[in-house]
Formats: sequence, structure tokens, C-alpha cells
Amino acid sequence: MRVRFLNHEMSSVHAAAFLLGAAGLLSRLAGVVRDRLLASHFGAGRELDIYYAAFQIPDFMSVIFLLGAGSAAILPVFQEYLGRDRIKASRLISQVSTLFLLGALVFVGLAFFLAPWLVYIIVPGFSSADISLTVTLMRIMLLSPILFGLSSIFSAVIQSFERFISYALAPILYNLGIIVGILWFVPAWGVIGLAGGVVLGALLHVAIQYRSLVSLGFSPRLVWGPIDAGVKKIIALSAPRVLSLSFTQLTVVALIGLASLLASGSISIFQFSQNLYFVPVGIFGVSYSVALFPRLSSAYIERNGQRFFHEFFLGLRSILFWIIPSVALFFVLRMEIVRVVLGSRAFSWEDTQLTAACLGLLAFAMVAASLMPHLVKSFYALENTRVPLAVDMGGSVITVGLAFMFTKLISHSASFRSMLTALLHVSHVPHPEVLGIALGFSLGLAANVLLLYIVLVPFAGSVFGKREPARPNGHSGGRFPALPLLKIVAASLIAGVAAYAVRAVFPGVTPYDPVILILMRALFAGVAGLIAYFGMLLLLKSEDMEMVRASMHKRFLRLGMLPKSWNNDHLR
Repeated sequence: MRVRFLNHEMSSVHAAAFLLGAAGLLSRLAGVVRDRLLASHFGAGRELDIYYAAFQIPDFMSVIFLLGAGSAAILPVFQEYLGRDRIKASRLISQVSTLFLLGALVFVGLAFFLAPWLVYIIVPGFSSADISLTVTLMRIMLLSPILFGLSSIFSAVIQSFERFISYALAPILYNLGIIVGILWFVPAWGVIGLAGGVVLGALLHVAIQYRSLVSLGFSPRLVWGPIDAGVKKIIALSAPRVLSLSFTQLTVVALIGLASLLASGSISIFQFSQNLYFVPVGIFGVSYSVALFPRLSSAYIERNGQRFFHEFFLGLRSILFWIIPSVALFFVLRMEIVRVVLGSRAFSWEDTQLTAACLGLLAFAMVAASLMPHLVKSFYALENTRVPLAVDMGGSVITVGLAFMFTKLISHSASFRSMLTALLHVSHVPHPEVLGIALGFSLGLAANVLLLYIVLVPFAGSVFGKREPARPNGHSGGRFPALPLLKIVAASLIAGVAAYAVRAVFPGVTPYDPVILILMRALFAGVAGLIAYFGMLLLLKSEDMEMVRASMHKRFLRLGMLPKSWNNDHLR
């Protein structure tokens, strides 16, 4: 019974996205609990800086081990094999798993012995004692990328059958493992217990994926022999993707290194604000990209350009429908969000204010961060990984350069510092340089995504050989409908104004306010903003709003029973 539940097939892309979004919400809520526990135990200080710094090499190894690239590179090839011969498809996955384990052991072994030098390069601002502790945590965490890599391979098979439940539950279990580490391992082992929680979470992550994989009739095992042509194709597709993700991760590593040169706690503040801004990104952006990727890949295999463009623009509109109002609400309520989630015990009032200011800057990156997975996976569905690589390389350089420039401006330009800190209401905070990292990250990500979109649409048109015919809703295949987007933006602005107006009725946030009072204020303002958003869309007769309303009216929150205009199975 449980196996059937884990392998329930999603009949609608919005049903799948709803499932993934709901699971993403649960995962982010678990992440919120995790971050609150971390903040209350350690505050934004050097111990937590060390923990986040220790993550950088394992995260980088995860990129090399196909984390995130697994489904993008493996899924299209696996679908081709599965359509011809299920036995060969099973052997393909076994051979990929075998080669991965061999390569992973080599890379992890090298990273283990080179850890002291790697950590010194990553965080040059740390003392020798800080570096020693970071090395210890990092060596323990090196187990996690091996587990995540296997989980990524297994999830590619699961997603190809449009089974998303185990995939959706995996990150929830990962966060629960870290929470166990905070509550039980840290009291016994100190900060090293955090590394133990990471490994436990990774074990749970791969375990649920493996169980679902086996229930589908695939049981990967170690195999030896000549490398299959499909494996070579996966490697060829993976190499640019791995390089692309490597540049993305190297960007984060560079930003962490820059933060290590700033005031103690800067790494933690930047990481906490990133975790909070990623909540709507994970719920909406990642969910739709995962749900749509098998369909985009299938459309390319069928050489069905009309269907490809339909799926692509459906994803863009769906993501923007939810993420743009999220930007408005997060910016207006940034202080309440940080105070409720993180503001307790060791997390000081100054930490709270600076993290809220960083979140305010990162809020504007939500749109770009949410569209990024969908745009990149659209390229991968077309079996092109080189264009995103080239764009990411340029985007990484721009992001790091902007972050460095803005931190220097805040340090040395009194006028720029005053303008930025006054805008974010942190003029009295003594060390606001970390805001330059958040600002550079947001602008660099926006430039990256804009260039990806500009290149993708004509590239996809050239792949299918001609300008695509009109889609069922009347818009041409190569154009994004501007009017629906303008309605969403206008309604989002109204939502932000409504939330701000309700928030202004209450007194400002202080360090002495009880959390429940701040939470209630945020809820009132947030609900007012959402009511204003949906109400404005109804007044504007938004096509997207009509789809949501019809969906909820027909089968409220029931998977697989959405309107035909959203459930695009008729284009199969």
C-alpha cells in the first residue's frame, strides 16, 4: 500500500507541481524550524560561520557528482532506452551508478586529504583554530555528496515515470535529519553534531528514493564491462551541466570567502537570508521546473515544437503568477519574517535587523531564481547544455564582481552606505558590509536569467526548424504574452501596498515584542496582501486567475482534476 502511494502517477502538470509545491512547503517549514534552532543555539557568530563554511566543499562535490544534473542528463537518455528495451534501461542505470561510485570515492578521498588547504583558500578570514574545526566538520560531511549523488541518479528514473511523491519527500527527510542533529547530536558532540545531522539527513534522502526505484522494478547493482553508448551520451550531456553548476557553486564559495573577510557572523547572516528567500523559490520555481521537465524532454523527442513551446510558456506564466506577489510580500514583511523565524535567544536584535535587510535585497532575486531552473531545464530538454554553461560562466563573474564592488562601496563610500542602509532601515548597524554581497548576488542572478531567456526562445525555434504555429490560447509560440504579465505585476504592487497599510496600523517591530504578536501582525498583513492580489486579478479579468478559480471550484485541491486549459495532456 505504501509503495503504491510513493509511485502514484501525476496526470496533470499542475497536479504534479501542486504536490511538489506542497511538499516543498513542508520541506521549507522543516528548514525554517532547522534555521530557528540553529539561530537560537549559536546566533550569527563564528561557530555557525564555521558550519556553513564547512558545507562549501561537500556542496561543490555534490555538483560534480551530478546533484541537480542527474535528472537533466540522465532522464532524456533513460526515456529513449525505456521506449526500446526495459532491460537495457535497467542496465544503463546500474552502469551509471557503478561509474559514479568509483569516481565519487576518488574525489572524496582527494578532498579528505586536501581539506586543510581547501578550507584555507575558501575562508581566508578565519583563524587557524577556526580552520581546524571547519576541516573536521567538512571531512564528516563528505559522506553526504556520495549519498546525494546516488539519490540524484535514482530520482531521474522516478521522474521519468512522472512519479514525484518520493522525490518530493526526500528533502523533507533531509531537513528532519539535520534537526535531529541539532536536538540530539549537538548536546553530545557540540558543533560537530551538526555534521552528523547532515549525514543522517542524506541517508534518509537516498533511502526513500531507492525504495521507490525498487518498487518500479529497477534495482541498481555494480556492473562491469564496456561502457554503453547511452552512458557516454549521459557523460557528454553532464559535462557542461556539471561545469555550469560548478561555476554556480564556485560563485557561492567566492561570496562565502568574501563574507569571511567581513565582521564575524556575516556568513551566517547571508546564509540565513538566502534560506528564507529560497522558500517561495523552492515551492514555486523548482516545483514547476521538475514537473514540466519530463514533458519538455518528451516533446523534443517527438519533435513536437508546438507542444514544447506550450509547456515552456505554461511554466513561465505559472511561476510568475505565484512568485511576483511573493516578492512584494517578502519585501514588505521582511522584518516580521526574520523576527518570527530566527529572532530568539542567541540571535541578537542587530543580527535580526541585518538579516532582514539582506532578505529585502534578495527578495528581488526571487523572480530570477524561480525562473532559472525552468529555463535551464528547457535547454537540457533540447539536449543542449553548452549554452547555459557559457551564460553561467559570465553570470558568475558578474555576480562576484558586483558583490566585491558593493562591499567596497559600503566600506569606503559614506554616501552609498547611508543611502543603502537608510533604504533598508539599518543605518545604525555598525557592520552592514554583508549587504553588498546580497545586492551583488541579486543583480548578477537577474542578468544571468535575462540572458538565458533572450537566447532560449530563438534557439528553441531554430531547433524545431520554423516559427511555431499559434498555441491553443491564441498566443504565438515564440512570444511571451505581455498583457497577463502586466496584470500580475499591477496586482502584486497593490498587494504590497495593502500589506504595508495593514502592517502600518500596528506598532513597529521591537526586540521586546512577543513572537506571537509579530506573527499575528504578519499574518494579517499577508492575508490582506493576498486578498488584494487575487481581488485585483479578478477585477482585471486575468486569464491566469480564472484558471486558478476554475480549478479550485471544480475540484478543490484535488490532484489530477484541473481545467483542460491548464492540464495540457491534449497536446501529448
